[in-house]
Amino acid sequence: MRPAGLLETWHEFYVLAGTAAVTLVGLLFVALSLHLEVLLHEHRAHLLVYARQTLLSFTYVLMLSLFFLVPHEGTRVLGATIAGLSVVVIGVTVRMAREGLKSAGERHELKALLRRRTRFLLVGYLIAGLCGVLMLVRRDPYMAYWMVGAVCLLLGNAAGSSWDLLVQVGKLKRDSRDRAA
Repeated sequence: MRPAGLLETWHEFYVLAGTAAVTLVGLLFVALSLHLEVLLHEHRAHLLVYARQTLLSFTYVLMLSLFFLVPHEGTRVLGATIAGLSVVVIGVTVRMAREGLKSAGERHELKALLRRRTRFLLVGYLIAGLCGVLMLVRRDPYMAYWMVGAVCLLLGNAAGSSWDLLVQVGKLKRDSRDRAA
């Protein structure tokens, strides 16, 4: 197979990855909207940061999927787009993590959770960004194979983060009901 046609063979993978990201975002919105009062409390800003990071991760995978699905896009253009998006998302993620860690205060369990999930996000974004740079510089469409790891890491981490977030929100809601009773 000619390298130029290689990127087109990834069509189904990126359709599925993008569909998974959008579906999980929708489920996250529905689940969190049922408990919005817990997230919007001023002493729980760290949960809102956690939710934003999760949403950003799903959105990043969606954007990668869309970039790969653009027909007849060259390897260099795709690489530059991925690298640029990765730099922006890494910066936003680091800023959000700092904000979340400050607002978590002395809650060591939540800080550890946010740190761990943020590390996974940054690794996924770095892998994808590096693939983008190599696609740009080396014009190597075979770097698409390395993107599988980044996409799976980001989707898996975001799905796990969604679960962690829902558990934390559920615990807070239960605790507030117990205090009211």
